[in-house]
Amino acid sequence: MKFNKILGAAIGVTMVFMAGPVLAETCCQKAAAAGKECKDKCCIAAHKEGKSCVKCNPNKEDLKLKRTGKNSAKDAKSDKRS
Repeated sequence: MKFNKILGAAIGVTMVFMAGPVLAETCCQKAAAAGKECKDKCCIAAHKEGKSCVKCNPNKEDLKLKRTGKNSAKDAKSDKRS
């Protein structure tokens, strides 16, 4: 019985630590939520080249934000024409 409690606690702690990076926002995501561009030097340089800043956005979250922004701009243009 004691082993099950220890195992359950260990699994619970592991799950909390694994969920942490997934829930954390990157600097680019925070800036986009505020309606601004990211001000980090590494992100600015990467975005000028059309790339993702690997240091701040290891899963290329910043490029996903740019794509959704471009799509919404295209949708707005098509709505104006209709």
